[in-house]
Order: sequence, then C-alpha cells, then structure tokens
Amino acid sequence: MSEEDTVPLGVRGGVRQALKSTMAWTAAATALLLVQDVARAGLRPFWWLIEATSSSVAGVLAFAAVAGGLRLAGFRGRRLRAAAVAGLILAVATYVMSALVAPLAEYAGFAWGNRYGKDIEMFGIQTPAGILRNLEYVREHPPAEYSLSVEHPDRAHPARLVLFLHLPAATAAVAFLNTFAGLLLGRATGEASPRTRRRMRWSGALAGTLALVVAMLLAQGPNRDWETVSGVVAAWAPLLVPAVQIGLLAFVARRRGGVAQRSAGPYQMEDGRF
Repeated sequence: MSEEDTVPLGVRGGVRQALKSTMAWTAAATALLLVQDVARAGLRPFWWLIEATSSSVAGVLAFAAVAGGLRLAGFRGRRLRAAAVAGLILAVATYVMSALVAPLAEYAGFAWGNRYGKDIEMFGIQTPAGILRNLEYVREHPPAEYSLSVEHPDRAHPARLVLFLHLPAATAAVAFLNTFAGLLLGRATGEASPRTRRRMRWSGALAGTLALVVAMLLAQGPNRDWETVSGVVAAWAPLLVPAVQIGLLAFVARRRGGVAQRSAGPYQMEDGRF
C-alpha cells in the first residue's frame, strides 16, 4: 500500500480532484496544440482562436480523462463511485464541446472569415440537428458522385454523415471509459517504487492513447470505403480499445489487491479494494 492510500477521500472530494487533474492536462495539451498551429501558420483572427480552442478541447478532453482516474487511484475511499461521477461529468462535457460548442465556433469562423461561400449554409450549423438535415437530403437526393469536401455537403456520403452523428456520443463514452482506465492503471501500479510507478503509468497511458488513436484512424479515416462501411460501426468500434484496456487492468489490479491482502492479513481487506 502506498503512502497516499492512507489518505481518505470522499466522493465529492474525489470528483473535484479528478476534474481538476483532467482540466489541467486538457489546458496544457490544448495550449501546446495552439502554439504549434501558430508556429506553423502564424497569428490569425480572434474567431480562429475560438474555433481552434473549442475543437482542440473537444478532442483532448476524452483522452485527458485518464489523468483524472489516475488522480483517484492514490486515495482511500469510494474510488469507483467518484470515478463514475467524474467520468459522467467529463462525458457530458465532452459531448457538449463536440456536438455543440465546436460546431458553433466553426460556423462563426466560416461566417466571419467568409470561408466556403454559401455552401456551408445549406443545412445549417453541423450540430446533430444540422447533420440529420444533411443526412435526410442526401438519402432523398443521392448525388451522381460523393465528395469528402466540406464545400459540397449535398454530396456527402450517408455513412460518413452517420459517423459524424454518432461521433460526439462515442467520444463522450471514451471519456467515461478512460476515467476508469486511469483509475485501474493507478491501482495496478500502486505497489511499484515511485520512479517505476511513474514510468509504468506514463507508458500505460501513452500506449492506451496511441492504440485508441490508431483504431480511430483505421475506422474513421477519410480513405475508408464508405460504400461498404457502416457509420455506426466506424464511430463505436474504437471503444473496444479502452474496454479491453479496462479488462486487463482490472485483472492486474485485482491480483495485486489479492496479493496485498494475503501479505497484510485481514486488516488490509478494505484498502485492498480498488
């Protein structure tokens, strides 16, 4: 049992700690992405900053949820309940950013920057409601040739529009699952020395993130053959990565807890749980 395990933490305190850690990592990653973009393309108008920030936060938040789970792993208390509440809050925040805030900011950029002309206004802002209007149109008026260009939403493939419709909810589910993945990663590595524990946690978090990104690129990349791919499957299939990760980490953490209980005796029973 690590020294942190002796510090009790209630559900509310755990949720605050998890959200604080997640937001800190989200802010850091978003700032890094913005700096890289500015270094590559230079300063741009204010509307671009709003659009780029909201889009980056929407994409980073689900991955940064691992940090929130890791924060909970070092305390004694109702960790699972705190992780469930924090994960639900992060999932809702991720959905709102992905489905509403980012499309609204993008549309503001289109309007203020006069990009893509009037084509972008055919079906309105690309919130779920706008995507549904677009989807109904292309199903009723299938084009002679489909296009991936945002300048031609009337020629978008239905499967890809279904992907965009499900993607905010699937990303929100990633945030929820990653909260538990972080918690279990912390519990599975809790008995290691501080230096080894840091390395194992960094390695585990990065491996899970890279595996999920690769799965998303394979399932959702623009080079997919949308004539034969289901948009629903493309949106939800990558969630197998955090689901498998959670299963493996739960097995390791439970074995570690069982070993700790047998070594310390019956008085370790409560702390041995994760």
